[in-house]
Amino acid sequence: MIKNNPFLYSAFTTKWLTHFNKNKKEFLFSYFPDLAFIKNTYIPLYTNIGKTNTKGISYTLANEEDKSLRNNSFLIYDVHSYFHKTAPINSSRFRLKKTVQYPGYLCELENFSSVAAYMKKNLSKNSNYKFNLYKRKLEHCFDISYTMYYGAIPKKTYIHLFTVFHQLLVKRFAEKQESNNNLDPTEWDFYVDVTYPMILEKKAALFVTYNKEQPIAISLLFFSDTIAFDTIRVFDTDYAPFRLGTISIIEQLQWCVENGIKYLDFSKGHYEYKERWATTKYNFEYHILYDSKGGISRLIAHTIVSYFRLKNYLREKNIHMLFHKFTFLVRSKKENRTQNEKAVFLATTNRPLATNLKPIDMDAKENARLLKFTYQFMYNTSEKLTDIHLYEITNKANCFYIEGLENRYSFVA
Repeated sequence: MIKNNPFLYSAFTTKWLTHFNKNKKEFLFSYFPDLAFIKNTYIPLYTNIGKTNTKGISYTLANEEDKSLRNNSFLIYDVHSYFHKTAPINSSRFRLKKTVQYPGYLCELENFSSVAAYMKKNLSKNSNYKFNLYKRKLEHCFDISYTMYYGAIPKKTYIHLFTVFHQLLVKRFAEKQESNNNLDPTEWDFYVDVTYPMILEKKAALFVTYNKEQPIAISLLFFSDTIAFDTIRVFDTDYAPFRLGTISIIEQLQWCVENGIKYLDFSKGHYEYKERWATTKYNFEYHILYDSKGGISRLIAHTIVSYFRLKNYLREKNIHMLFHKFTFLVRSKKENRTQNEKAVFLATTNRPLATNLKPIDMDAKENARLLKFTYQFMYNTSEKLTDIHLYEITNKANCFYIEGLENRYSFVA
């Protein structure tokens, strides 16, 4: 069982009903002591509050059947197979069907005293070397700090972080040319609304990597007694050469170890980084409990199971990726798409004439597209940001000149 599950916490469920169910009535049944439900408008089907916005549900069943369950069906989303152990159903009428929907991944931290020990045990020697190198390079080149906002956060800081969080997500998925469900306005507004009170109650946190005062990587986490649920994570893609996402994971794992968190749960969906870092792979299941003696409830249960099994089959064939790309193309205007530009760096020993060099303000918004090239140069040369100067070469179209203390390059972008 997940003790003190944040997705069953009153602040979470109340906000969810406000944003997704227009404050309609919630239903409680003694047979499900842990869960609350909403009712389908047209058929006798109840679904758990939170639906797919939870990152893991476990539940228990009462010993005695509730007669109000008869002729009804119940759909419970995102049952966490690692923490949920299905108990026998004490009912002559009720039956349970399961359908696997997503893989899940988690890091088991209980037996480790540091992230270094965890990495040594679970990663290859080569990965350990590379990941630590990325971290050293990042912290050498920039003024990096890490903050976990957990238990307290100024409201002004909170609003600013969620604004940057949204900007980074938009940028990330524009470059991937994929839609992302977290950016759906209703879903995003829900997370903005629900996270602040839950941070104050230590049921949620924002983990932020800063370059000076600028957030460059943000993760939203929710907490049970012993589990950190990694819910949404993003990093500024301009810093991609430094593997900022990897460094964020390293720091979060260290925080979890130091604060008695036994599991960092990457939650649903397959990504390469989850496979690399996790110690355990499990399944997210959808559970359908139904009255086997009711004709309509049996039909509903069988239809739901067939539907979700088809969805899972299509997902295994990567049809969902095509769908995300299609919806991105439908929603995006061609002129606003971010292009994955690449620069060719040409080492040079001769500095262009000063009269042909126009200094570029790297903090100016209109020059933001050049940051990725600057940071690639820094990664290649280990030059510090404070020592970098960037210029436009005025007598050559789309040409730039960049120099640090020991290295100088020209590039076209």
